[in-house]
Amino acid sequence: MFPFHNLHNCVIIVTIMKNYAILLICFALLFSGCGISVLKPKPSETPLPTTPIDPLEKLHTDIDVVLQETLFITASVGIKIVAVETGEVVYEKNPYKLHHPASTTKLFTAATALAKLGSDYQFETTVYVDADADTQVIGDIYLKGRADPVLQPQDIVKLVDTLLETGLKSIQGDIVVDTTYLDTVREGPGWMWDDRPLRISALSIRQIEPEPGTRSRALACGYLLKNELMEKGIEVTGDVVPGTVPLDARTAAKHLSPPLADIIKLMNKPSDNWIAELLFKTIGAEVMGEPGTWQKGREAVNEFLAEIMGEPPVHRFVDGSGLSRYNLLNAELLTKLLVYMYRNFELMPEYLASLPIAGTDGTLINRMQDVSAEKVLRAKTGTLSGVSALAGYTITADDEVFAFGILISHYVGSATPARDIQDHIGNYLTGFSRHPVRNVNNGKLSQDE
Repeated sequence: MFPFHNLHNCVIIVTIMKNYAILLICFALLFSGCGISVLKPKPSETPLPTTPIDPLEKLHTDIDVVLQETLFITASVGIKIVAVETGEVVYEKNPYKLHHPASTTKLFTAATALAKLGSDYQFETTVYVDADADTQVIGDIYLKGRADPVLQPQDIVKLVDTLLETGLKSIQGDIVVDTTYLDTVREGPGWMWDDRPLRISALSIRQIEPEPGTRSRALACGYLLKNELMEKGIEVTGDVVPGTVPLDARTAAKHLSPPLADIIKLMNKPSDNWIAELLFKTIGAEVMGEPGTWQKGREAVNEFLAEIMGEPPVHRFVDGSGLSRYNLLNAELLTKLLVYMYRNFELMPEYLASLPIAGTDGTLINRMQDVSAEKVLRAKTGTLSGVSALAGYTITADDEVFAFGILISHYVGSATPARDIQDHIGNYLTGFSRHPVRNVNNGKLSQDE
């Protein structure tokens, strides 16, 4: 038999041990952090990783996506983008593929003219008289043009006013029109039939139609001079005839055009073919000798390119405006010219000022509006049937100057899709920054400071 008092003691011991176990469990729960989390330090949050995006890679991707447009199922493209200061190739695609440049040809005409003639060059239109002519009564009078592309009817009127100031009363001979400064070829090589009405000569006023029968703009200018003389009271007994100024003739009156810097602006901003072709032949006359021809103009441009870049990429120029489909060049040549001209302190200001400004003027007035490129990007457009080109400069978000050439050809239909592609690329370049961009976990992009 187990003693009663021992049983009582055992109950006490069991109760103590049970309470002790409960106490141990509580301590275990306490130290495990259950219920009293303040006793266990909360670990610091680890930043979620971010993925850097290389700016150039993103630019390449953006342009590549644009070039996936359905237009390029059949169309061809050539692109080159260069950082002007360093010469770094920012992007290129088919830079050596030849395209019809259309009016981006004018970039080469303007550059050669500024380099060879000078920004202050002026075109002359002159009235001569015979060396022994009297001041009041003279025989023949000679009107010689030297390819002034912006000659106006009022300029002829001013020549007459100058003649009146000399005391001239009567012309007993003919008004002889001299156009020998340029050749007699009126239509450019490879021009389409509907481009032929230009019919340029060394003495031309665009607003005056060619003389009926002769189709001569020079004779039309001569008749304008004759009519003005007669209206001002000067007798003219002879007719208007073609001819040449005698070597010993003396100058009686002279008109000078605005300086070349102003004229290339009038050429490039609206893309004026008339000015471009007269300027192209003038370059030929001044650099290679009179008379100016398309062949001499071509030789002068090629000579200039060889001077500035050694052996230029394969190309062919036959006119100064880009009307001819015989013209061929690539994005490589375009950007080489643009980089050279921007780096040339003497030539750059006038050259850059001649280019249309995105969303502001010229042929870019309705393009790239309300985007980064507006009022920043400056470029020359080019358009022929199935051809669209854009070449020039822009300044990035980091104030870095990029030169670019974008040539698109061999498509059918409107040029609008091609222009939209060029505008997208131009806007990407203008908004470009070399600061790294990070892809944050919430899907938004943030730019590092």
